[in-house]
Amino acid sequence: MARALLRLLAANDLEQIGTQNIDPAAARHPSVRPPTKVAADPSFLGRLSTSGAAGLSVERIDDLPTILAVLRAGSRRQRRAALNRLRDRRLLHGDAVRKAIHTITALRDVELGHELARARAELPGTQGRQARHEHEEWKRLAERVEAAIRAFWDGQSNVEPIHVLPGDQRAILLMRISELPDVVVHHISAIIEGNDGCVPLESRIGLIASLRYATDRRLVAALVSLVEAERGELVARAARVLGGIDDARVHPALAERFERSFVNVERVALAGALGMHDDCRGLNEVRSSLEEDQPQLLLQALEAMESLGSSESTDPVIKFLGHPDVTIATQAARTAARIADGRALDELTARHNATSVPALRAAIEDALSAIAARMELRGEEAVMIDWSEVGNKPAPRKGARDSVPSIVLGWRDYFMARVWLLLGRIAWANARFESAAARREGWVIPLIGIGMAFARREQFALALPAFRRAIELDRPRIERNPILVRAMAKSFLHRAEQVEREGRDDVARGLVGEVLTLDLRRAPGTVRFELKRKHDVLTRGEQGDVHSAA
Repeated sequence: MARALLRLLAANDLEQIGTQNIDPAAARHPSVRPPTKVAADPSFLGRLSTSGAAGLSVERIDDLPTILAVLRAGSRRQRRAALNRLRDRRLLHGDAVRKAIHTITALRDVELGHELARARAELPGTQGRQARHEHEEWKRLAERVEAAIRAFWDGQSNVEPIHVLPGDQRAILLMRISELPDVVVHHISAIIEGNDGCVPLESRIGLIASLRYATDRRLVAALVSLVEAERGELVARAARVLGGIDDARVHPALAERFERSFVNVERVALAGALGMHDDCRGLNEVRSSLEEDQPQLLLQALEAMESLGSSESTDPVIKFLGHPDVTIATQAARTAARIADGRALDELTARHNATSVPALRAAIEDALSAIAARMELRGEEAVMIDWSEVGNKPAPRKGARDSVPSIVLGWRDYFMARVWLLLGRIAWANARFESAAARREGWVIPLIGIGMAFARREQFALALPAFRRAIELDRPRIERNPILVRAMAKSFLHRAEQVEREGRDDVARGLVGEVLTLDLRRAPGTVRFELKRKHDVLTRGEQGDVHSAA
């Protein structure tokens, strides 16, 4: 009751103050230095604002190729505004409609998950129907969670509903947090502040990490209180969320905490969040973390460079493209995409041709496209990338061709397996799939059938061996099929969650790290986000164990 009264008072105060009109300079604590600016970028993209009736703004652009280039090469706020601009029906006509639809359906940007879902729901055809179906599933999930939250706070249940959700469902729920009712957001705020009395510290950190790309202003008060009162990993996670929220309360809180913080992991995260608010006071510290190659801060420093980096930071970033840790190398490619310096093209292309890791190659392809788009917006010579001539092509399978009897018998076993699946006889179907795979060397379709059958029945431990064998035989077939890559990625994720609950963190870390080496661009954004978050949490846990042992 006391908390409810305080929320009413706070809402009344905020309404009278008008948080949208607070002067950031007036809100800044007297002891906090003013924002540290870098040299202004005089190019088109540097002067482009997200809104406004005057000057250069995304809202006033009528040229579709320019909007698509901003969508590939702009900052997070610019990309979000460009995606909203694409939803304007007056902008799309004739061939522009098909080009915009192709771009929206092909975009795999996790940071724009909510905006992409809304844009795809307005598309015609299969893509639009699928997006609308996913939104209906989200609404049903949100209604179930809301009812469970009311029961939790009314004392009818002692189970915290968000904590028990599978990781991918939690990511789906929080992707559209701005559409959730106040009761759910207030519950999430209570978990962030630690006032629920139920969720352990590790789960609080996991929840805040799941909010990484949330932009809901209702979370600001809880996150700011966390930044002001806590230390270590909680502050770092909260700062990353605050960096992406447009609210006048955010920058003063981040700057004040940065000035008085002495914990390295906090300062790097705070520096990156401040960079998203055009304050580069932590740039030198993050750059020194990269140059000194501090293993415990390397991934966080590369992430911070996405908002702080400029052309001067290109060399310190691209040197990590050859790092033995695939996660760090992939993050270096993502950071290079956000810096988008044309001088990195040669190194990125060389690394793309040299590596055999699908995830790294996919990240480099995105980086090359972003750099080409940025060069186009800066008026430089556009870079045309011939993907047919770039990269490693799978070697054709050598050996004798299958005989006609083996082909016929193989297909017979395969269709019999499908029949047994329809009848619910999974063991008999599995035996038929195995028989079909054995009749023809390198035939991947029966193995896919085994993996999909077990995945649909949530028997993930049995699905993994089949998916692994299929990936070994024909990895591109899995990576290029959205249905297959979704089932495969979810199987790895849910199996990792199962073994993690059993206390086998090392096995869970291996599973997540294994799937993250694949090209997951066609997997759902929420699954990719949750895999990366899970890998980050498990890796930090391993580093903590090492430091404790030392």
